[in-house]
Order: sequence, then C-alpha cells, then structure tokens
Amino acid sequence: MKWYKGVVMQVLMTEIETAREHMVMLGLTEGLTSRNTVRISQTLDYLLNELSKVIAAD
Repeated sequence: MKWYKGVVMQVLMTEIETAREHMVMLGLTEGLTSRNTVRISQTLDYLLNELSKVIAAD
C-alpha cells in the first residue's frame, strides 16, 4: 500500500499548490477578506489537513 500512499500524497500536493495559487490570485484581485478568498482558504486548510493525515498514517 506504500505506492497508494505516495499517489494520494502526490495528488494532494498538486491540489494544494493549485488552491494556493488560486487563493493568491483571488486575494490580489478581490481582497483578502472576500468570500471567494476565504472559501478557497478553507479548501486549502482542508487539503493540508488531509495531507497531514496521510503522512501520519503508517
């Protein structure tokens, strides 16, 4: 199952980077407190928490 964990981690890291880039762009265009920026920030938090769970699972 190590290969599966590696695949999941890679997918999560890709999604995290995409969400981070999106959040930065929204923050610059709509402001840091806009509804869309906050929403993507919450999504990013979720993805980071999921990555932490995968890393911690052994």
